[in-house]
Amino acid sequence: MCQTSNNQQIVVPKDSDTAVDQPITDDDNTIYTSVKIMPEFPGGESAMKQYFVDNMQGIKAAKFITGKVFVQFVIGKDGMVEPDNVKLVTGVNPEIDAKVVDLVKSMPKWTPGIRYESKNGTVMKVLARVSMTIPIEISIKGEEEEVFFIVEHMPEFPGGDLELRKFIAANIKYPEEAKAKGLSGKVFVQFIIDKNGDVVNPKIARGIDPILDNEAIRVIQSLPKWKPGEQSKRIDGEKVWVPKNVSWTVPVSFQIK
Repeated sequence: MCQTSNNQQIVVPKDSDTAVDQPITDDDNTIYTSVKIMPEFPGGESAMKQYFVDNMQGIKAAKFITGKVFVQFVIGKDGMVEPDNVKLVTGVNPEIDAKVVDLVKSMPKWTPGIRYESKNGTVMKVLARVSMTIPIEISIKGEEEEVFFIVEHMPEFPGGDLELRKFIAANIKYPEEAKAKGLSGKVFVQFIIDKNGDVVNPKIARGIDPILDNEAIRVIQSLPKWKPGEQSKRIDGEKVWVPKNVSWTVPVSFQIK
């Protein structure tokens, strides 16, 4: 018997137990985060990725948008997504985020999750409600705009570099799976601070492992608005400052304490 992250018990069959192959349904409406057999999208992970690719085609944006939208949802005992239990965790753009959430709610029937329960030496397979969080890769083409690496007035995080480091450290949620695997180090994330000061298009410049890379992207996507970078130009003999898109790279540190 072992514990889930919700402190729920999962029964692991022993050799002396008699297994019942056909899963049953009981009155337990607990939402589990881990069960013996996790829910599966029809066709597997690659088919799920293709589902989003196919259904995001044709969407246009005023600017090029890339990144990951993280969505949490619950797969019911019948294998269907529970519409009232779909929640956006981290997004990239309000319009895109809303579309992704709608697609999650409309996903086809999954193979439901199954937990094991032992009764009188018999291991029962019991259908379970399971909470899942997945990252959906987003890449939407928009109007191409020049991106600078150096401008006269570089972008500024509110409070400066020290506050940026504090914000990242305070908002990291070290994945338990990464801790269990002993994963640590620095993930370098490259992104653009656009003309409005928004952080857009984060991507991994140098990663460690998808588990930590995804968490680093999530934290960078949560950064507040910056003071945008500016480049000067002369208009009618007068010097004016023009906001510019500027590329930026920061390390996100993961250290097991």
